[in-house]
Amino acid sequence: MKRNLFFIGLFMTLFTLQALATTPFINPDHSFGNRQLKILSWNIYMLPYISLFNNNGERAKVIASTLQTSDYQIIVFQEAFSSKCRHIMAQYLAKAYPYQYGPVNKNNLPFRTNSGLWVVSKIPLTELGQIQFSLSKGFDMVARKGSALFQGNFEGSTFQLLTTHLQADNSSEVRVKQCDEIRDHLLNKFYNPHIPQLICGDFNIDMDDRPNYQQMLQTLDAQNGELSGAVKVTYDEVNNNLAKIANGKRRIIDYVLVRNGNLIHNIERKVQTFFSQVGGRASNLSDHYAMEFNVNFATIADPNNSNLISAVR
Repeated sequence: MKRNLFFIGLFMTLFTLQALATTPFINPDHSFGNRQLKILSWNIYMLPYISLFNNNGERAKVIASTLQTSDYQIIVFQEAFSSKCRHIMAQYLAKAYPYQYGPVNKNNLPFRTNSGLWVVSKIPLTELGQIQFSLSKGFDMVARKGSALFQGNFEGSTFQLLTTHLQADNSSEVRVKQCDEIRDHLLNKFYNPHIPQLICGDFNIDMDDRPNYQQMLQTLDAQNGELSGAVKVTYDEVNNNLAKIANGKRRIIDYVLVRNGNLIHNIERKVQTFFSQVGGRASNLSDHYAMEFNVNFATIADPNNSNLISAVR
Protein backbone atom coordinates (compact mmCIF):
# COMPACT_ATOMS: atom_id res chain seq x y z
CA MET A 1 0.00 0.00 0.00
CA LYS A 2 2.79 2.42 0.95
CA ARG A 3 4.60 1.49 -2.24
CA ASN A 4 1.52 2.29 -4.32
CA LEU A 5 1.15 5.65 -2.57
CA PHE A 6 4.84 6.36 -3.27
CA PHE A 7 4.41 5.77 -7.02
CA ILE A 8 1.19 7.79 -7.11
CA GLY A 9 2.95 10.70 -5.39
CA LEU A 10 5.93 10.43 -7.75
CA PHE A 11 3.62 10.43 -10.76
CA MET A 12 1.75 13.51 -9.54
CA THR A 13 5.03 15.36 -8.91
CA LEU A 14 6.36 14.60 -12.40
CA PHE A 15 3.03 15.56 -13.96
CA THR A 16 3.04 18.92 -12.14
CA LEU A 17 6.64 19.66 -13.18
CA GLN A 18 5.83 18.83 -16.80
CA ALA A 19 2.78 21.11 -16.73
CA LEU A 20 4.82 23.96 -15.29
CA ALA A 21 7.47 23.48 -17.96
CA THR A 22 4.97 23.74 -20.81
CA THR A 23 2.63 26.40 -19.40
CA PRO A 24 3.41 30.00 -20.40
CA PHE A 25 4.52 32.05 -17.43
CA ILE A 26 2.68 35.26 -16.62
CA ASN A 27 4.58 37.65 -14.41
CA PRO A 28 2.00 38.91 -11.89
CA ASP A 29 4.06 42.09 -11.49
CA HIS A 30 3.85 42.89 -15.22
CA SER A 31 1.54 45.84 -15.78
CA PHE A 32 -0.56 45.26 -18.85
CA GLY A 33 -1.94 48.75 -18.33
CA ASN A 34 1.42 50.15 -19.44
CA ARG A 35 1.31 48.19 -22.69
CA GLN A 36 -0.69 50.92 -24.40
CA LEU A 37 -0.43 51.39 -28.15
CA LYS A 38 -1.19 55.04 -28.87
CA ILE A 39 -2.26 56.00 -32.40
CA LEU A 40 -3.45 59.23 -34.00
CA SER A 41 -5.66 59.31 -37.11
CA TRP A 42 -5.96 62.72 -38.77
CA ASN A 43 -7.29 64.23 -41.99
CA ILE A 44 -4.84 67.13 -42.39
CA TYR A 45 -6.50 68.96 -45.32
CA MET A 46 -3.50 69.07 -47.65
CA LEU A 47 -5.53 69.04 -50.85
CA PRO A 48 -3.90 69.15 -54.29
CA TYR A 49 -4.21 72.06 -56.73
CA ILE A 50 -7.37 73.65 -55.32
CA SER A 51 -6.05 74.24 -51.78
CA LEU A 52 -3.78 77.22 -52.43
CA PHE A 53 -5.13 79.58 -49.79
CA ASN A 54 -4.91 77.55 -46.57
CA ASN A 55 -1.24 78.21 -45.70
CA ASN A 56 -0.48 74.58 -46.50
CA GLY A 57 3.30 74.88 -46.28
CA GLU A 58 3.17 76.73 -42.97
CA ARG A 59 0.52 74.35 -41.60
CA ALA A 60 2.69 71.39 -42.58
CA LYS A 61 5.59 72.79 -40.55
CA VAL A 62 3.41 73.51 -37.51
CA ILE A 63 1.67 70.12 -37.65
CA ALA A 64 4.99 68.27 -37.92
CA SER A 65 6.68 70.30 -35.16
CA THR A 66 3.66 69.64 -32.93
CA LEU A 67 3.74 65.89 -33.54
CA GLN A 68 7.49 65.25 -33.53
CA THR A 69 7.61 65.31 -29.71
CA SER A 70 4.31 63.45 -29.21
CA ASP A 71 3.98 60.05 -27.57
CA TYR A 72 2.01 58.47 -30.42
CA GLN A 73 3.59 55.26 -31.68
CA ILE A 74 1.81 55.55 -35.03
CA ILE A 75 0.29 58.51 -36.88
CA VAL A 76 -2.14 57.85 -39.73
CA PHE A 77 -2.77 60.78 -42.07
CA GLN A 78 -5.57 61.30 -44.57
CA GLU A 79 -5.57 64.02 -47.25
CA ALA A 80 -1.78 64.19 -47.27
CA PHE A 81 -2.01 64.71 -51.04
CA SER A 82 0.60 67.46 -51.41
CA SER A 83 4.08 66.09 -52.11
CA LYS A 84 5.58 69.42 -51.00
CA CYS A 85 3.81 69.26 -47.63
CA ARG A 86 4.64 65.57 -47.12
CA HIS A 87 8.29 66.34 -47.81
CA ILE A 88 8.28 69.10 -45.20
CA MET A 89 6.58 66.88 -42.64
CA ALA A 90 8.70 63.83 -43.44
CA GLN A 91 11.87 65.79 -42.69
CA TYR A 92 10.53 67.13 -39.41
CA LEU A 93 9.27 63.69 -38.34
CA ALA A 94 12.10 61.49 -39.65
CA LYS A 95 14.00 61.21 -36.37
CA ALA A 96 10.99 60.46 -34.15
CA TYR A 97 9.11 58.44 -36.80
CA PRO A 98 11.71 56.66 -38.93
CA TYR A 99 9.21 54.22 -40.50
CA GLN A 100 7.16 56.04 -43.14
CA TYR A 101 4.73 54.39 -45.56
CA GLY A 102 2.98 55.84 -48.58
CA PRO A 103 1.34 57.72 -49.95
CA VAL A 104 -0.91 54.80 -50.83
CA ASN A 105 -1.77 54.44 -54.53
CA LYS A 106 1.02 56.65 -55.81
CA ASN A 107 0.36 58.43 -59.09
CA ASN A 108 2.56 60.31 -61.56
CA LEU A 109 -0.09 61.28 -64.10
CA PRO A 110 -0.99 64.98 -64.50
CA PHE A 111 -4.29 66.14 -63.02
CA ARG A 112 -4.53 63.05 -60.84
CA THR A 113 -3.08 62.41 -57.42
CA ASN A 114 -2.54 59.68 -54.84
CA SER A 115 -4.96 58.52 -52.14
CA GLY A 116 -3.69 60.99 -49.56
CA LEU A 117 -3.12 58.11 -47.11
CA TRP A 118 0.27 58.33 -45.39
CA VAL A 119 1.52 56.57 -42.25
CA VAL A 120 4.49 57.39 -40.02
CA SER A 121 5.53 55.12 -37.17
CA LYS A 122 8.02 54.61 -34.37
CA ILE A 123 7.71 50.84 -34.79
CA PRO A 124 8.13 48.85 -38.03
CA LEU A 125 4.99 47.86 -39.90
CA THR A 126 4.41 45.43 -42.75
CA GLU A 127 2.05 46.47 -45.51
CA LEU A 128 -0.23 43.52 -46.18
CA GLY A 129 -2.07 45.10 -49.07
CA GLN A 130 -3.57 48.23 -50.58
CA ILE A 131 -6.48 48.86 -52.91
CA GLN A 132 -7.77 51.63 -55.12
CA PHE A 133 -11.54 51.98 -55.04
CA SER A 134 -13.20 50.98 -58.29
CA LEU A 135 -15.88 53.67 -57.98
CA SER A 136 -15.74 57.39 -57.21
CA LYS A 137 -17.62 60.56 -58.15
CA GLY A 138 -17.09 64.28 -58.54
CA PHE A 139 -13.88 65.83 -57.25
CA ASP A 140 -12.93 62.48 -55.72
CA MET A 141 -12.17 61.22 -59.22
CA VAL A 142 -9.02 63.36 -59.15
CA ALA A 143 -7.60 61.22 -56.34
CA ARG A 144 -6.79 57.52 -56.35
CA LYS A 145 -8.69 57.00 -53.14
CA GLY A 146 -8.51 53.61 -51.48
CA SER A 147 -7.29 51.81 -48.40
CA ALA A 148 -4.25 50.05 -46.98
CA LEU A 149 -3.77 47.39 -44.32
CA PHE A 150 -0.66 47.13 -42.17
CA GLN A 151 0.47 44.61 -39.58
CA GLY A 152 2.69 45.29 -36.60
CA ASN A 153 3.73 43.97 -33.22
CA PHE A 154 3.66 46.07 -30.07
CA GLU A 155 5.38 44.58 -27.02
CA GLY A 156 4.32 41.05 -27.93
CA SER A 157 0.85 41.81 -29.30
CA THR A 158 0.29 41.49 -33.03
CA PHE A 159 -2.27 43.84 -34.56
CA GLN A 160 -3.53 44.95 -37.95
CA LEU A 161 -4.18 48.60 -38.77
CA LEU A 162 -6.30 49.73 -41.71
CA THR A 163 -6.54 53.31 -42.96
CA THR A 164 -8.99 54.70 -45.48
CA HIS A 165 -10.73 57.80 -46.80
CA LEU A 166 -14.15 57.23 -48.34
CA GLN A 167 -16.08 59.19 -50.96
CA ALA A 168 -17.02 62.74 -49.98
CA ASP A 169 -20.30 64.52 -50.76
CA ASN A 170 -23.73 62.89 -50.74
CA SER A 171 -22.83 59.64 -52.46
CA SER A 172 -23.88 56.93 -50.02
CA GLU A 173 -24.10 54.27 -52.72
CA VAL A 174 -20.43 54.85 -53.59
CA ARG A 175 -19.37 54.55 -49.95
CA VAL A 176 -21.28 51.28 -49.61
CA LYS A 177 -19.34 49.87 -52.57
CA GLN A 178 -16.07 51.13 -51.11
CA CYS A 179 -16.80 49.46 -47.75
CA ASP A 180 -17.54 46.23 -49.63
CA GLU A 181 -14.12 46.41 -51.28
CA ILE A 182 -12.33 47.12 -47.98
CA ARG A 183 -14.01 44.11 -46.40
CA ASP A 184 -13.48 41.70 -49.29
CA HIS A 185 -9.98 42.67 -50.46
CA LEU A 186 -8.27 43.62 -47.20
CA LEU A 187 -10.07 42.82 -43.93
CA ASN A 188 -11.35 39.36 -44.88
CA LYS A 189 -8.37 38.47 -47.04
CA PHE A 190 -5.90 38.94 -44.19
CA TYR A 191 -8.23 38.04 -41.33
CA ASN A 192 -6.78 36.03 -38.45
CA PRO A 193 -8.99 35.15 -35.46
CA HIS A 194 -6.01 35.74 -33.14
CA ILE A 195 -5.20 39.24 -34.43
CA PRO A 196 -7.32 42.36 -33.75
CA GLN A 197 -8.05 44.61 -36.70
CA LEU A 198 -8.11 48.38 -36.06
CA ILE A 199 -9.91 50.39 -38.76
CA CYS A 200 -9.44 54.16 -38.84
CA GLY A 201 -9.91 57.11 -41.16
CA ASP A 202 -12.29 59.63 -42.63
CA PHE A 203 -15.43 57.72 -43.59
CA ASN A 204 -17.54 60.75 -44.56
CA ILE A 205 -20.54 59.02 -42.94
CA ASP A 206 -22.34 61.08 -40.32
CA MET A 207 -23.05 59.13 -37.14
CA ASP A 208 -26.44 60.90 -37.01
CA ASP A 209 -27.27 59.33 -40.37
CA ARG A 210 -28.24 56.15 -38.59
CA PRO A 211 -29.18 53.95 -41.61
CA ASN A 212 -25.89 54.57 -43.42
CA TYR A 213 -23.86 54.53 -40.19
CA GLN A 214 -25.31 51.14 -39.19
CA GLN A 215 -24.79 49.80 -42.70
CA MET A 216 -21.12 50.80 -42.52
CA LEU A 217 -20.66 48.85 -39.28
CA GLN A 218 -22.56 45.86 -40.65
CA THR A 219 -20.66 45.81 -43.94
CA LEU A 220 -17.27 46.02 -42.26
CA ASP A 221 -18.40 43.63 -39.51
CA ALA A 222 -16.87 46.05 -37.01
CA GLN A 223 -17.72 47.76 -33.74
CA ASN A 224 -17.43 51.38 -32.66
CA GLY A 225 -17.16 52.80 -29.13
CA GLU A 226 -17.79 55.87 -27.02
CA LEU A 227 -15.67 59.02 -27.17
CA SER A 228 -13.97 60.26 -24.03
CA GLY A 229 -13.09 63.89 -23.41
CA ALA A 230 -15.06 67.08 -23.88
CA VAL A 231 -15.17 67.22 -27.70
CA LYS A 232 -17.68 64.86 -29.31
CA VAL A 233 -17.34 65.84 -32.99
CA THR A 234 -14.63 65.43 -35.62
CA TYR A 235 -15.89 67.85 -38.30
CA ASP A 236 -17.00 71.19 -36.88
CA GLU A 237 -18.50 73.72 -39.28
CA VAL A 238 -19.41 75.99 -36.35
CA ASN A 239 -16.15 76.48 -34.43
CA ASN A 240 -13.32 75.26 -36.69
CA ASN A 241 -12.07 78.25 -38.71
CA LEU A 242 -10.97 76.01 -41.63
CA ALA A 243 -14.36 74.31 -41.86
CA LYS A 244 -16.73 77.08 -40.72
CA ILE A 245 -19.70 77.84 -42.96
CA ALA A 246 -23.01 79.62 -42.49
CA ASN A 247 -25.59 77.37 -40.82
CA GLY A 248 -22.89 74.76 -40.33
CA LYS A 249 -23.19 71.47 -38.48
CA ARG A 250 -21.06 69.59 -35.97
CA ARG A 251 -20.64 65.95 -36.95
CA ILE A 252 -18.74 62.74 -36.31
CA ILE A 253 -17.44 61.38 -39.61
CA ASP A 254 -14.00 60.07 -38.55
CA TYR A 255 -13.92 56.73 -36.76
CA VAL A 256 -11.86 54.07 -35.06
CA LEU A 257 -13.57 50.71 -35.52
CA VAL A 258 -12.51 47.28 -34.27
CA ARG A 259 -12.75 43.69 -35.40
CA ASN A 260 -11.87 40.86 -32.99
CA GLY A 261 -12.58 43.22 -30.13
CA ASN A 262 -12.34 40.32 -27.66
CA LEU A 263 -8.55 40.52 -28.12
CA ILE A 264 -8.52 44.10 -26.84
CA HIS A 265 -8.84 44.70 -23.11
CA ASN A 266 -9.69 48.36 -23.56
CA ILE A 267 -9.65 51.05 -26.24
CA GLU A 268 -10.07 54.73 -25.47
CA ARG A 269 -11.09 57.11 -28.27
CA LYS A 270 -10.55 60.83 -27.85
CA VAL A 271 -10.86 63.80 -30.22
CA GLN A 272 -7.86 66.15 -30.34
CA THR A 273 -8.36 69.74 -31.56
CA PHE A 274 -4.91 70.96 -32.56
CA PHE A 275 -4.72 74.78 -32.57
CA SER A 276 -1.71 77.04 -33.08
CA GLN A 277 -0.28 80.13 -34.76
CA VAL A 278 -0.29 79.82 -38.55
CA GLY A 279 0.52 82.69 -40.89
CA GLY A 280 0.53 85.19 -38.05
CA ARG A 281 -2.85 84.26 -36.59
CA ALA A 282 -4.35 81.62 -34.32
CA SER A 283 -5.89 78.82 -36.34
CA ASN A 284 -7.05 75.25 -36.32
CA LEU A 285 -4.41 73.08 -37.99
CA SER A 286 -6.92 71.24 -40.18
CA ASP A 287 -10.60 71.33 -41.07
CA HIS A 288 -10.93 67.96 -39.30
CA TYR A 289 -10.15 67.28 -35.69
CA ALA A 290 -7.87 64.32 -35.05
CA MET A 291 -8.95 61.01 -33.55
CA GLU A 292 -6.64 59.63 -30.88
CA PHE A 293 -6.99 56.04 -29.72
CA ASN A 294 -5.17 54.20 -26.96
CA VAL A 295 -5.25 50.41 -27.15
CA ASN A 296 -4.62 47.96 -24.32
CA PHE A 297 -4.40 44.47 -25.76
CA ALA A 298 -6.00 41.57 -23.95
CA THR A 299 -3.39 39.06 -25.10
CA ILE A 300 0.34 38.86 -25.64
CA ALA A 301 2.39 36.31 -27.52
CA ASP A 302 4.47 33.87 -25.50
CA PRO A 303 8.02 34.31 -26.86
CA ASN A 304 8.81 30.63 -26.21
CA ASN A 305 6.02 28.96 -28.17
CA SER A 306 4.03 31.78 -29.84
CA ASN A 307 0.89 30.85 -27.93
CA LEU A 308 -1.44 33.61 -26.76
CA ILE A 309 -1.52 34.45 -23.06
CA SER A 310 -4.62 36.08 -21.61
CA ALA A 311 -3.76 39.30 -19.86
CA VAL A 312 -5.77 38.64 -16.71
CA ARG A 313 -5.99 41.82 -14.66
